[in-house]
Amino acid sequence: MKKTVHVDLGSRSYEIVIAPELIQNSRTYLEPIIEGKRVAVVSDPWVSRNYQELLKNTLDPITSRWDLYLIQEGEDAKSFGCLEGLLDKMLADGIDRQCLVIAFGGGVVGDVAGFAAALLMRGIELIQIPTTLMSQVDSSVGGKNAINTRQGKNLVGSFLQPKIVLNDVSILSSLPANEMKSGYGEILKYGLLRGDKEFVWMEKNLSAIMNHDRDALVEVIRMGCETKASIVSEDERDKGKRALVNLGHTFAHAFETFAGFGRFQHGLSVGLGVIAAGLLSEKTGFCPEGITDRVKKHADDAGMPISLQSLHSETTWIKEELYQKMMHDKKTVNGRINFVLLEELGKPFVCNTVCKEMVLETLAEIGAV
Repeated sequence: MKKTVHVDLGSRSYEIVIAPELIQNSRTYLEPIIEGKRVAVVSDPWVSRNYQELLKNTLDPITSRWDLYLIQEGEDAKSFGCLEGLLDKMLADGIDRQCLVIAFGGGVVGDVAGFAAALLMRGIELIQIPTTLMSQVDSSVGGKNAINTRQGKNLVGSFLQPKIVLNDVSILSSLPANEMKSGYGEILKYGLLRGDKEFVWMEKNLSAIMNHDRDALVEVIRMGCETKASIVSEDERDKGKRALVNLGHTFAHAFETFAGFGRFQHGLSVGLGVIAAGLLSEKTGFCPEGITDRVKKHADDAGMPISLQSLHSETTWIKEELYQKMMHDKKTVNGRINFVLLEELGKPFVCNTVCKEMVLETLAEIGAV
């Protein structure tokens, strides 16, 4: 089973290919882009150790030279220090503007490799081969690349669209359960963005997805990529409609910044952020009551955190401090936090008029003091 999603950006348009056993059968897709070019593959030790041979068998016949650059695993790699070290190694090896970067790993690798490619020679070509559910369904699509700072998540970054995205669902079978749950946080978000029909499908197919059924994975990744591709095609530079794909992220980024990056997976934070966004939507009267209970039950069925304590029990969650973290979010403009809220399933909108008291009440309802 194979699905292809087109990202329509004029001269920068590209395809997202979703299929099992795609890496070892990727020559058809990669050769027209890579042939004759030197390639820099950026990965992490775990992905390289387990899957480098698959990529090697494709790259060796179509390029005269490719080099492997490893960065550390986890959110700590999304830092100025890691980015500088990667750039230093690449430049010392003679990477020039005719070279191409392949991001071969999860969301962290995609962000750091994509940002490096955007900076080198003011931008060299990039290919995304994501290896986690979260990166396949979300972070590899749309051209955003960023690192974290002490002030917040993804506050320093760039836009660089890839030449192609290859989503090999076979590779997901080796992921630990928590990585699948993390990826499902983004899937949960896309289900709410799409509407009731898709959310019902997700409810019926949750077990198949979590048990790595290939057809179910191809379909759910297609749904997410198609939704994001449609929004990105209308608003590539995040000036308007693209904000909708941040449903739950204003809360999620505050959770991550407050607790400390790397304490829990990003997608688990997003899942809880989506629940919080639903609660806030109901509190403000925009959304009928009951939708959030349904979302919360689905998240619980997936084994995802549904409270701040289950997200990270060792953190004392303080609602006022969490609110201040939201004030430093990149979606906050002129002192107003831009929340993505819901009128109902499939009807998201951006609102910057939510009063602080309702946000604090929402945080208290999910466990903050």
